[in-house]
Amino acid sequence: MGKRLLGSLLAIALLPAQGMAAITNADLEEFELSLWKVRTNFHMLTVMAGSEIYASDLKRTISQSRQALSELRANAEGSEERQFVADLEKELTLYVDAARGNTMAEQGYTNAYIIKDVNELPAIMADKMDAFENATGGKYDEIRELSAYLQRMTSEYLNVAADPAGGMASGSDEGRLDFKNAVPEFEKMLEAAQKQYAGDEAMTRALNQVAVKWKFIRQSMVKFYENAVPFLVYRYTRQMVETMEQAISLASTDMAKPTFGPVE
Repeated sequence: MGKRLLGSLLAIALLPAQGMAAITNADLEEFELSLWKVRTNFHMLTVMAGSEIYASDLKRTISQSRQALSELRANAEGSEERQFVADLEKELTLYVDAARGNTMAEQGYTNAYIIKDVNELPAIMADKMDAFENATGGKYDEIRELSAYLQRMTSEYLNVAADPAGGMASGSDEGRLDFKNAVPEFEKMLEAAQKQYAGDEAMTRALNQVAVKWKFIRQSMVKFYENAVPFLVYRYTRQMVETMEQAISLASTDMAKPTFGPVE
C-alpha cells in the first residue's frame, strides 16, 4: 500500500484547488483488511474440514467487508469517487457469493472455480485501491497498512495449507505472495512503524506485542513445507490484528491507555 500513502500526499498538496477528498486511506485499508479476513476464513474453513466455528467466522468477516464498503460509499464525494466505490461493490458482490460457496462441510470439497474467485477477486480489488490516488491520509495509516499486509500473508498461507497441490490447483498467480519476499517486507514495515511511533507509548506497546507474536510464526511462513502450523498462524494473526485495531481505537478516545497482556 505504499503507493496509496504516497498518493495521499499528492491529494493533500492539491487541496486548495480540488477540495479534500472524502475517501480516506483509513477507509481503504479497513476495506482491504476485511477482504483478506474473508479469504483467510474461507481457507481456514477448508483446513478445519467445514467446522461450524470457522463457518461462523467466515459469515462474520463477510459482514465486516460489507460494512467497510458501506463506509466507503457513505464517504464517497463526487462522480469519480462514487464510480470507484460502485466498481468495488460489483466485485465485492461476486467475492461474497464465491466465499459463501465453500462446501467443505457438505461435500468434503469446494469447486475449484469458486476457490479461484476467492483467491483472485480480493487481489483485483486491492490493485484498484492502490491505483486510487485521491484518498486523504491520516494518523495510524501505516498501522492499518501493516495489519492488512499481515492478514494478506496469512490468507495466502492458509490457501496453500488448504490445497494439497500447494495452492497451484486453484487459480492463477493473480495476487499470490512469495513468502521469501513477503516476510522481509512485513518486517521492514513493522520496524518502520516502531520507529515512527516510538514516542507513542500505547502504540509502542501494541507493536512490541505484534513483534513478539510474529516470532512464533515467522519460521513457518518462511519454511511452510517443513513446519506448517495453520491453526497457530491463524490464531496469532487474529490476535496481532486485533491488538493493532484496539490500539488505534483507544488512541482516538479519552479512555485509559490499553494494556496488552502476555502471549497466549
